[in-house]
Amino acid sequence: MGRGRQKAKQQKIARKLKYLTTDTDYDELAKELSEQEPGTGSVDPFADVEDQYVDTDAKSADSASASVEDDDLDEYAKWAAEAAAKATSGEFPKTTAKPAVPHKPIPMPKPRPIPSALKPKQ
Repeated sequence: MGRGRQKAKQQKIARKLKYLTTDTDYDELAKELSEQEPGTGSVDPFADVEDQYVDTDAKSADSASASVEDDDLDEYAKWAAEAAAKATSGEFPKTTAKPAVPHKPIPMPKPRPIPSALKPKQ
């Protein structure tokens, strides 16, 4: 099958999916997705295996890094609150930046005259 036919079929299917109006029961879908079969255990199939191989030192390091991230977020929150207060009070630092200087215009090339040997005869 050529690429044109294949593309046409894909477009036809895409159009059908786009404009197909179905009455979806979202409550039923949520129930179906939240249900688990009895005996399956965790949703994550690798959770049990992961617990076997995770080091206790790694767990404590994760909790330490989480507290550092919380501290960073607290510092950021303080800084953001101060910046918002400055912005609303009209307190802005003076800038010493020079105004922008316009650039020189770029010269446009001019067409060269056509040599008489190449001109069409009339």
